[in-house]
Parts: sequence; C-alpha cells; structure tokens
Amino acid sequence: MAVGFSNTNKPINPRGQDASPLAFNRAKLYSGKALSFDGVNDNIVASSFSGLSGEAKASISLYFNFDSIASTDNWFIAQDNPTNRVFAFGYTGASKDLRLQIIGANSTGLDSYSFNTNEWYHCVLTFDTTTNAVIVYVNGQQVATGTQTNDIPSVTSDLYVGQREYASAEGRVNGKITNTKIFNEVLTAAQVADLYNNPEKVVPTGVDNTALKLWLPMMEGAGTTAYDGSGNGNHGTIAGATYVNGIGAPVAQSAVMDWNKGTNLLPHSAELDQFNNVIGVSVLTNQESISGNNDAFLISVNSSFGSHRIVEPLTTTSALHSVSFYAKANGVNKVMIFINGQNQGVIFNLDTATTQSFTKYNAVEATNQTIQDKGNGWYYCGFTLQIGTSATFQIQLYDAATTPDDAWIGDGTSGVYVYGVSFVTADNVKPYIPTFATNQPNDVLLPQGLTTGRDITGVNLFENVRKQGALNLDGNSWAEVHDNESLDITSAITLEAWVYWDDSSSNAILGKWDYSISKASYLIYKHSATNFRFFLSYNGTSVGLVTNSTSISNGWNHLAGVYDGVNIKCYLNGSEDGSLPYGLGIFETDLPVQIGKIESTTTPCPIAQPRIYNRALTASEVLRNYNSGKNTYTND
Repeated sequence: MAVGFSNTNKPINPRGQDASPLAFNRAKLYSGKALSFDGVNDNIVASSFSGLSGEAKASISLYFNFDSIASTDNWFIAQDNPTNRVFAFGYTGASKDLRLQIIGANSTGLDSYSFNTNEWYHCVLTFDTTTNAVIVYVNGQQVATGTQTNDIPSVTSDLYVGQREYASAEGRVNGKITNTKIFNEVLTAAQVADLYNNPEKVVPTGVDNTALKLWLPMMEGAGTTAYDGSGNGNHGTIAGATYVNGIGAPVAQSAVMDWNKGTNLLPHSAELDQFNNVIGVSVLTNQESISGNNDAFLISVNSSFGSHRIVEPLTTTSALHSVSFYAKANGVNKVMIFINGQNQGVIFNLDTATTQSFTKYNAVEATNQTIQDKGNGWYYCGFTLQIGTSATFQIQLYDAATTPDDAWIGDGTSGVYVYGVSFVTADNVKPYIPTFATNQPNDVLLPQGLTTGRDITGVNLFENVRKQGALNLDGNSWAEVHDNESLDITSAITLEAWVYWDDSSSNAILGKWDYSISKASYLIYKHSATNFRFFLSYNGTSVGLVTNSTSISNGWNHLAGVYDGVNIKCYLNGSEDGSLPYGLGIFETDLPVQIGKIESTTTPCPIAQPRIYNRALTASEVLRNYNSGKNTYTND
C-alpha cells in the first residue's frame, strides 16, 4: 500500500508535475537509447562537417555515462585531426578538468568537476570569443568557466563522437553517449536548464531551429548510421559502438519524439553509383532532390548501343514486398524498376504519369502500381510484388521508340533523376531509409528533422503525422507511474487508452500487474491479433477477465475496461463489447502503474491518452471520451 497525497483520482501525464493532491501522476519514461563505446576503437564519424566553420559562438550539448574514466583524456566530441585541428571538448580523469581546445590556442583549462561512473550527466559547453567566455553546465547547473579568444577556423573536416582523432586511442570514451547537439550560438543558462528539464525537446525556447547545426539522437537502435535530425544532412557512421535500450530520464526520450520507423533491404540506396553493375549509363551524385538536399542521383544514358541500367543483387525472403522511389525526367521520360528472378517490372512514364507492367516468362504482375505528382517535376513511384529468395534489383531507362530490354543509342547526356529507392518486406509503403554498403533489415527510428514540412529523409511530415499525446513505443520503451494512494483502487475502476493496433503478438497496454510475484491488480492487455482483455484480480493471483467480441481492425482504436462492483465490461470504440459478472473487488499492491509493459515484456506500439479513473464510467461517458478523440486518432 502506498502513502499518497489523497484518494483524489489523478490523470496520468508523462513528465507532468506531482506536487499537490490535485496534480498529475507523473509518469517516468524508460525509452531513451544510447550508444556504448568501449574506450578502445569505437566512434562515430560525421564526414565533412562545416556547421561551426568560422564561428565565434557555439554550444555543444550531450548526455554521457562513464563506464570507466581514463586518468588521461576522455574526449566527448571533436573536429580535430592532424591536418584540420578545429575544436575538441573532453575531460581529464586525473586532474578532473573539463577541457576545450580550439586551433591556434592551447587547451583551455576549465574549473575542475568530479564525475562518477555509472551515472548519467547532461553536459553543455558554451563559448563566445566576443566576450572570451567559456561556460560548462552539468545537469542544468553552471559548474565550470574559462576563457577563449580564438574563433573556430573556417574549415570543413570530419567530426568525431567518442574520441579525438588527433589524440588517437588514448582519448576514447569508455561509456555511453547519446543525444549530441551542436548550436552556432550561445545558449543561456535558462535555455540549458530548459533542455535538461525537458529532455524530449530538440531546441530550447528562444533558439531558432536554424541554429541547430548537428543533432545526433543516437537512438536508432540498429544499423551503422547515426542520423542527423537537424536537417543539415550530417549523418554519422557508427564504428564499433553498440546500442543500449530502456534508459530512463534524464536521457532524451524517444517515446515522446516524432519518429518514423522502417527498413530497407536494398544496399546502396544512398549511393546508386556503387550498384553492382552500371551498364550503359553514368551515375552522377550530389544532385538536388525532392528532400531539398543534394542527395539525389542523375542516371544519364551514354551514347553506346545497348541497354541502359544499374543492377544490384538482393537478399530476400519469400514474401510480399513494397518498392518505391522518387523520379524526375531529365530528357528521358521512362524509367522501370525490374526485379530479375521474378521477371517482373513496372514502367513509370514521367511524361504521362502512367504505369505499365512488363513481365517475362508468364510472371505474375506487380500490384498497387502508383505514380503521384509531387511537384517540380518529381513523381513518387511504387508497387508491390511477391518476391522469392533470389533476385536482383534493376533501374532501367529507355526511350519512346523502344521497349524494355531493347538496345538503343543514348545521346550521352539525357537521363532521370532518382532519389529514395526503397525495397521492404511489407504490403504498404514505409519511410525511406538510406542504406550504404549493406541493407537495413531491422527497423530503425528516424527523428523528425527541422527542415520545413519534411523529416530528415525527405518524407512529407503531413503524410506521416504522429498523433497528439501518443507514446511512440518501439518495443524497448515504456512508462511508469510511481505507486501512490490515488492509484490504489480496490472497488470501482475504469482503464482506457487509445492504442495503435496491429496484428503482432499480445502485449500489455496499461495496468498494475505482475502475476509472477502474486501482485496482480488491474490490466488492459492485447490478447491476440483481434482482441483485448480487461483483467482484475482480488488476491493477486486469481483472475477475472472479459474479452471483447468484435474483431479489432488495425489502426487506432479506443479501448476501455470498466468495473462497477458488480460486472466487468469492455468497450471498443465507444461501444460495450463484452460483460461478465464479477463482485470480488481489486487487490491492492505497491507496484507502479506501467504503460506499455508487463513484468519484463514491453509493447511495440503507440499508446495515447492512458487514463485510470477511481469510478466506473457510464456507457455515455465512455462514448463521449471516444468521440472527443476520434477526430485526432481516426480522422473519421
């Protein structure tokens, strides 16, 4: 039994305050991710960074947790190598000095500060050479100062996280780093505190988005790319460092950020010039794309007689796959994606905005063929196809006088711009995930970028809106509400939440429940691909339950479980959908309420507006709650 402020029921509110009897029940989020560096040969490298070139002012923000602290140098972040020494920020273990070094100056000695191992710190360094001031903040508080007169030089060179290249291995960090940001202006003490107190914030209040020159959330959870969420395209390559999950506050919370999630089974999607075979074409890099960045390719035909295409082998499983890409004509108006091995292709006519199947040897035609005008000559193209276990991926160009596979003579310059080629195991399109030498078979999380209207991969944010108030749980994330008296409910109760339903395995939604240690109280649970259950226990082990009778469709659904002391009922999308007599009451435990977790199992689905009431809502009240949220969550 908990000791609390009062029996007054209080709504659950992640990161809300809980300072009075009528305040919120604060939910602590366990959703942060971090990269773990071994102190030997791990790092992240963002190539050709120029975000601070020539700047007199800058702020560097990151979270870190030392596994061990070297007596020499531990460099958090540096743009500093033997040929282009720019800046470096780190910590000397023996003297316990925070250090900043800028080219042309000796290392700036800052005040000493003692860090512990196995403890998370939020650290911000600011410098302003117009006032010669250097300030370091730890966990929102100023802890060290120094002076610096040298502006950062006007150079472009590689940026390192977890080491200083010039210092080689002795300067590498042994520990965890996450949520690394660089601004080209000085954050005030209030703005630093804003970032610390609200770790899900990307940019603090009063700072323009354009001041953020690099943001590596380092929370993808898979792959070898640390994506730059600033919109500036400074993605980093991860070498050696591995992901850890489920880290609680104060590390930035992925569950309350805006994320896209996806895979891409096509290698070299972000470097089409590296396809396995380039036949009869030239592939030009750094072309302006629909994303607004110079990350598209121009595939131009040469003047020889033959086919004109690029080819890449695929590693696939036998399943339905989705293919999509963006294309823009540059003298050639027809482009085809052909899956050799399935003997199936789709021709996209960028002049008439039409599609046409091309099949060989009685192959099954591709389905869901689409071509959509995206403006400025760009078209979004896609289709779905049943794929076997062996295939190659071909992008092929041809002219109006020929059919696919025919040889023809190009003019040496005309071609097609291509961006964002995606090949995924799915029956619908997912966000484009850039790949390089290898494919990306596991879901990665991509933070919302700060470029207008699009995320960092060019996906239109208005087509991928994250629902208001949702926890975007990814299977390693959950939230907990500390046990208090207002949640020790033993008679009438209502649990409700909006849940993004899919056909995956069973998962917990909301409740106080640990059956393994005889501490079960109440729970809404995803029981199957089409049903949920509302559980109650009167003694911590025995269970009363009710299951809805109507199959749940994929997408957003409103779930509610109601107990009035006589019956337990479940409601689906505002309507009662199951009832069972139950009059035994509810067992009281000292467990926290968990959202998206039961015992050690977490839930990989978005959950929004979880609520617990210490009374039974009426049918009209449940319907009212459903109606109040349905426009947000279902667009009905």
